[in-house]
Amino acid sequence: MHAKIGINASPQRLFDWLAQGANARHWFAHLRHEADALPEVGVTADAGAMTVRWSAAPAGEMHVTGQGHASELSLTFTEDGHPPEAPAEEQSPDDPPTNAGNALRSIKSHVENAEGGDPDMHTPGIVSKEQVEEAAREME
Repeated sequence: MHAKIGINASPQRLFDWLAQGANARHWFAHLRHEADALPEVGVTADAGAMTVRWSAAPAGEMHVTGQGHASELSLTFTEDGHPPEAPAEEQSPDDPPTNAGNALRSIKSHVENAEGGDPDMHTPGIVSKEQVEEAAREME
Protein backbone atom coordinates (compact mmCIF):
# COMPACT_ATOMS: atom_id res chain seq x y z
CA MET A 1 0.00 0.00 0.00
CA HIS A 2 1.47 3.32 -0.97
CA ALA A 3 -0.63 5.77 1.08
CA LYS A 4 -3.93 5.74 2.95
CA ILE A 5 -6.36 8.03 4.75
CA GLY A 6 -9.55 7.75 6.80
CA ILE A 7 -12.59 9.57 5.47
CA ASN A 8 -15.83 10.36 7.31
CA ALA A 9 -18.24 9.13 4.64
CA SER A 10 -19.81 5.81 3.80
CA PRO A 11 -17.68 3.57 1.58
CA GLN A 12 -20.36 3.63 -1.12
CA ARG A 13 -20.56 7.44 -1.13
CA LEU A 14 -16.76 7.71 -1.33
CA PHE A 15 -16.55 5.13 -4.12
CA ASP A 16 -19.35 6.82 -6.08
CA TRP A 17 -17.54 10.17 -5.84
CA LEU A 18 -14.25 8.64 -6.97
CA ALA A 19 -15.93 6.75 -9.83
CA GLN A 20 -17.07 10.02 -11.40
CA GLY A 21 -14.22 10.77 -13.78
CA ALA A 22 -14.87 14.52 -13.59
CA ASN A 23 -13.85 14.49 -9.91
CA ALA A 24 -10.32 13.40 -10.84
CA ARG A 25 -9.47 17.07 -11.38
CA HIS A 26 -9.64 17.53 -7.59
CA TRP A 27 -6.96 14.96 -6.81
CA PHE A 28 -5.00 13.94 -9.91
CA ALA A 29 -3.10 17.24 -10.20
CA HIS A 30 -1.51 16.49 -6.82
CA LEU A 31 0.10 13.35 -8.26
CA ARG A 32 1.92 15.28 -10.99
CA HIS A 33 4.36 18.16 -11.03
CA GLU A 34 2.94 19.77 -14.17
CA ALA A 35 -0.55 20.38 -12.80
CA ASP A 36 -1.45 23.11 -15.28
CA ALA A 37 -2.04 20.77 -18.22
CA LEU A 38 -3.73 17.59 -17.03
CA PRO A 39 -4.04 14.71 -19.49
CA GLU A 40 -7.15 12.59 -19.89
CA VAL A 41 -6.87 10.66 -16.61
CA GLY A 42 -8.56 7.48 -17.85
CA VAL A 43 -10.53 6.62 -14.70
CA THR A 44 -12.23 3.20 -14.60
CA ALA A 45 -14.27 1.91 -11.68
CA ASP A 46 -14.79 -1.65 -10.44
CA ALA A 47 -17.83 -1.47 -8.16
CA GLY A 48 -17.49 -5.10 -7.02
CA ALA A 49 -13.95 -4.52 -5.78
CA MET A 50 -14.64 -0.90 -4.70
CA THR A 51 -11.54 0.07 -6.70
CA VAL A 52 -10.89 3.00 -9.02
CA ARG A 53 -7.98 2.84 -11.45
CA TRP A 54 -6.43 5.44 -13.72
CA SER A 55 -4.09 5.02 -16.66
CA ALA A 56 -2.41 8.44 -16.95
CA ALA A 57 1.08 8.66 -15.44
CA PRO A 58 1.61 8.09 -12.61
CA ALA A 59 -0.82 5.21 -13.12
CA GLY A 60 -2.37 3.65 -10.05
CA GLU A 61 -5.46 2.65 -8.16
CA MET A 62 -7.47 3.55 -5.08
CA HIS A 63 -9.32 1.00 -3.01
CA VAL A 64 -12.20 1.86 -0.65
CA THR A 65 -12.94 -0.15 2.50
CA GLY A 66 -14.97 0.52 5.63
CA GLN A 67 -18.49 0.39 6.97
CA GLY A 68 -21.18 2.75 8.17
CA HIS A 69 -19.95 6.34 7.88
CA ALA A 70 -16.25 5.50 8.12
CA SER A 71 -14.09 4.67 5.12
CA GLU A 72 -10.45 4.04 4.49
CA LEU A 73 -9.00 4.97 1.14
CA SER A 74 -5.71 3.45 0.04
CA LEU A 75 -3.72 4.61 -2.97
CA THR A 76 -1.25 2.37 -4.76
CA PHE A 77 0.87 3.32 -7.73
CA THR A 78 1.18 0.64 -10.39
CA GLU A 79 4.42 2.16 -11.68
CA ASP A 80 7.81 1.71 -9.99
CA GLY A 81 9.66 4.44 -8.13
CA HIS A 82 7.13 5.39 -5.46
CA PRO A 83 8.24 4.53 -1.90
CA PRO A 84 5.58 3.68 0.74
CA GLU A 85 4.28 6.59 2.84
CA ALA A 86 2.89 6.85 6.34
CA PRO A 87 -0.91 7.33 6.53
CA ALA A 88 -1.73 10.94 5.62
CA GLU A 89 -3.41 11.63 8.97
CA GLU A 90 -0.22 10.60 10.79
CA GLN A 91 1.81 13.29 9.05
CA SER A 92 2.39 16.55 10.89
CA PRO A 93 2.32 20.03 9.36
CA ASP A 94 6.12 20.02 9.73
CA ASP A 95 6.53 16.97 7.48
CA PRO A 96 7.32 17.69 3.83
CA PRO A 97 4.24 17.36 1.62
CA THR A 98 3.91 14.27 -0.53
CA ASN A 99 2.04 13.98 -3.79
CA ALA A 100 -0.03 10.98 -2.67
CA GLY A 101 -0.79 12.51 0.72
CA ASN A 102 -1.92 15.75 -0.89
CA ALA A 103 -4.17 13.87 -3.32
CA LEU A 104 -5.78 11.89 -0.47
CA ARG A 105 -6.28 15.00 1.67
CA SER A 106 -7.94 16.72 -1.30
CA ILE A 107 -10.34 13.78 -1.72
CA LYS A 108 -11.07 13.80 2.02
CA SER A 109 -11.78 17.52 1.94
CA HIS A 110 -14.13 17.31 -1.04
CA VAL A 111 -16.03 14.23 0.09
CA GLU A 112 -16.42 15.30 3.72
CA ASN A 113 -17.53 18.77 2.66
CA ALA A 114 -20.23 17.07 0.56
CA GLU A 115 -21.54 15.50 3.79
CA GLY A 116 -21.23 18.61 5.97
CA GLY A 117 -17.49 18.80 6.35
CA ASP A 118 -15.20 18.84 9.33
CA PRO A 119 -16.18 21.80 11.54
CA ASP A 120 -12.50 22.52 12.21
CA MET A 121 -11.44 22.48 8.54
CA HIS A 122 -13.51 24.98 6.60
CA THR A 123 -13.67 25.45 2.88
CA PRO A 124 -12.52 29.00 2.01
CA GLY A 125 -15.46 31.37 2.14
CA ILE A 126 -17.63 28.99 4.17
CA VAL A 127 -17.59 29.43 7.91
CA SER A 128 -20.02 26.72 8.97
CA LYS A 129 -22.64 24.27 7.76
CA GLU A 130 -25.30 26.50 9.32
CA GLN A 131 -24.17 29.44 7.19
CA VAL A 132 -24.36 27.29 4.05
CA GLU A 133 -27.90 26.23 4.97
CA GLU A 134 -28.85 29.84 5.73
CA ALA A 135 -27.47 30.98 2.36
CA ALA A 136 -29.47 28.25 0.61
CA ARG A 137 -32.66 29.38 2.38
CA GLU A 138 -32.01 32.99 1.37
CA MET A 139 -31.54 31.97 -2.26
CA GLU A 140 -34.92 30.20 -2.26
